[in-house]
Amino acid sequence: MIVERALKLAFKVFQLEERENIGLKSAASRARTLLSEGDRQILGLAHRLAFETIKYRLLIDYILGEFYGESLKKLSESAKYASQILTYEFKINDTPSIRIDAFLRALKKILKREEYASCIRLFHWLEGVSLNEILKVEDPLKYLSLSYSSPKWLVKYSIRNFGLLNGLNLLKSLTSSPPTYFRVNTLKASEDDILNLLSDEGFEFEKVECLNYVFKVIESEKPIVASKAYKEGWIYIQDLSSCLAVEVSEPRPGFTVLDVCAAPGSKTTHLAQLMENRGRIISIELSRSRVKTWFKEVSRMGVSIAQMVLADASKTYPLKLEADVVLIDPPCSNTGAFHRDPSLKWKTSPEQIRRFSELQLSMLLSSVDHVKPNGHIIYTTCSIMVEENEMVIERFLNLNSDFELEKVNCSIGDPGLRGFKDCKRLYPYKHNCNGFFIAKLVKRNS
Repeated sequence: MIVERALKLAFKVFQLEERENIGLKSAASRARTLLSEGDRQILGLAHRLAFETIKYRLLIDYILGEFYGESLKKLSESAKYASQILTYEFKINDTPSIRIDAFLRALKKILKREEYASCIRLFHWLEGVSLNEILKVEDPLKYLSLSYSSPKWLVKYSIRNFGLLNGLNLLKSLTSSPPTYFRVNTLKASEDDILNLLSDEGFEFEKVECLNYVFKVIESEKPIVASKAYKEGWIYIQDLSSCLAVEVSEPRPGFTVLDVCAAPGSKTTHLAQLMENRGRIISIELSRSRVKTWFKEVSRMGVSIAQMVLADASKTYPLKLEADVVLIDPPCSNTGAFHRDPSLKWKTSPEQIRRFSELQLSMLLSSVDHVKPNGHIIYTTCSIMVEENEMVIERFLNLNSDFELEKVNCSIGDPGLRGFKDCKRLYPYKHNCNGFFIAKLVKRNS
């Protein structure tokens, strides 16, 4: 019954992700609601199956193409989803978490007779063939694309911009499970009290030495969002890279800070913590649904100095203020976080990256009038693309002679590319976090 319900939920996730072209997180949330599924064990199994299958979709569909041929296009949705999961779980996954007999029993209840029969034939074929045999591909680019289950354009881009070894390491890291980090919230409790509560709940963690208040989960008996500490607003689940971006901005009590593209609230709540809830944070966000999440998180974390302005940050927005810090985390390709939502790598294209870069530049340009003399703009993305990072900064500086780059001082990260050594880049395979970019711009006192 558990496997059957988990498969039905995974099928619904696939359907929503494909039909409505939405991300995996949104699809999983909607599928859970539509099927009224709340069992933690079933949710966990369904999420893992959906996440890993989508991650390896290119390789899986190639394998299925070798078996089904042209008839792959004629499979029903259920038969296709069952075949994809079966291929992942019993050919790609080294340690299947479902016994094959339980898996097949569940499929027999879910699928029609002819659909089930095709899955049985597929399973027997998979038993008799190795991945090495299937992947005898002469084209090196196609071979790498299948091996790392990444679009060809991303393989070419990674090797061209980062070199063969680093490029392949990057691609591999984007198919690996990312670590979970959390930030303790000293606005609500002391660090010791928070860590003691988490320890009592069975969580094992270690301090991230280069950052204040940030810890990495080593082992846990349950998801950390199910902890009492999370429910009480004592911790925030936040990637190391995001925490670094806020620390680099060096907010102080009494500052005025403009937080652009602020939802869901990770940076707003972090800024407020470092400012000790003293000063003023103006958060800008366009999405009404994301604003709802922002209000929820700001309340949960005990923030009292932040206010929300619903506005388009790519255009001139109605604010008369000069901020000590403007923190801009604009929409981006999320190429540095494909390991957190693998569905995005099948939805992203070079043309979309070009459009993102134009949007990012417009947001930077819209913010210049809100920076006081000697104030800073902190520009960040969770993208590895030069077009969204160094090239955006280069264009911005060419248009704004009163700004200059200031060195990002932190002990982790690599220098930026294209001569922008004062910027910082983080890579999943090197720094155990999202791929990330940080630039610090200071406004000259004219």
